[in-house]
Amino acid sequence: MKPLFLAAALASLGAQAHALSCMRPDPVMTFQQLADAPETYFVLYGQLSFNEAHLPPAVMEKQMHTPEPIPARFIGHGLSPDGFTIDYVTDLMLQIGCAGPWCGTAQSGVDAVYFVEATDPPLTIEAGPCGGRIFEEPSQAVLDALTRCMQGGECSAQPLQ
Repeated sequence: MKPLFLAAALASLGAQAHALSCMRPDPVMTFQQLADAPETYFVLYGQLSFNEAHLPPAVMEKQMHTPEPIPARFIGHGLSPDGFTIDYVTDLMLQIGCAGPWCGTAQSGVDAVYFVEATDPPLTIEAGPCGGRIFEEPSQAVLDALTRCMQGGECSAQPLQ
């Protein structure tokens, strides 16, 4: 009985090693998590422009190292208590993160909300394999919810369309 149990346990571990399980990222939940972090973050809304040919594949046969940062340019607005009202244009870096063979991704020229750690220049936008820092094509409801969070108002993760 024990050898069969061990074989079944090993088989289930092998299957788990081949799948990446991520919770669906939510921009309001991300705002709350980062608001509680010791680091400072910018919340930006606009477009990131970069050469998509430099993106690694979303799934690689063997991921041996962290992909090189990709030079990018952001044009858009920063979040204030009045909404996304602060004009913001900057050159920065896009860092793709990987977990095993799975890598994050981003799209050039698409409206998105970006959560960016405030560091010494150049700033770096992170795109991890489970997402959570880039939210493409957000609805007005998402933008309004993030503004309420910034104002210190109702800030709860809920389905936003």
